[in-house]
Amino acid sequence: MAKGYVGQIFNSIQGEGLYVGRRQVFIRFAGCNLDCIYCDTEEFRKSRLGACEVETKPSSTEFKRIGNPMTHREVLRHVKNLMTPDTHSISLTGGEPLLTGNFLVDVARACRRASFTTYLETSGVSSEAMARVVKYTNIAAIDVKLPEHRAVPRSSWPRLLEEELACIRLAVKQGVETFVKVVVLPSTQPKIITTVCKRLERIGKIPVVIQPVTPAREVRSVPSMTHVYRLAQTAARAGVKEIAIIPQVHKLIGVP
Repeated sequence: MAKGYVGQIFNSIQGEGLYVGRRQVFIRFAGCNLDCIYCDTEEFRKSRLGACEVETKPSSTEFKRIGNPMTHREVLRHVKNLMTPDTHSISLTGGEPLLTGNFLVDVARACRRASFTTYLETSGVSSEAMARVVKYTNIAAIDVKLPEHRAVPRSSWPRLLEEELACIRLAVKQGVETFVKVVVLPSTQPKIITTVCKRLERIGKIPVVIQPVTPAREVRSVPSMTHVYRLAQTAARAGVKEIAIIPQVHKLIGVP
């Protein structure tokens, strides 16, 4: 039985993407191999956290510490304790959940067997890992990185994009409800949006969420709405049929 490292388990609302406002239980897996300049969860980038913060009651924002590593059975037990009648789904998030390999698969499978809807939030860093977990995924929210995010060295960005696109293809082929999120900065140019969206259009009719960056880490300013509108129009010209402009709502209302 695989064991893995989890940073947090809590109940809150989804603050990003097409399911914004839906209540979820979040399983925040520990560890991330990316280095985005706007990262707002730096404390969970470390892959071997000594303890997991587990909410004591749904949406109480009061936590107890549980030792890592954990089994999928332990994770599921905490998830069940945090469920409410209005909870929509289980968010498998991070960090970067795909880096946890078989542990992610075990957790996702356990959630599905418990009749929960699984909502995978990933940057699509590993199509190999995605291939193993996709059959236990109901909804995939895939965060496509841009060169200016500096998630990886600029020379490595094309390889990262190919992995992200491969993960999207796997999800679509499996029949998973899939959408893409793209964080845009003041420096984001229409050309890169065109490049990404034309690649997406070749895969299928995939909704795209344009997310204006929230200042964090090295980012101090947000793009103007004029600029964001321009980028959304660029995505449409590149073939994307469904486009939404959605900021990080949970940051606006002050919940985790």
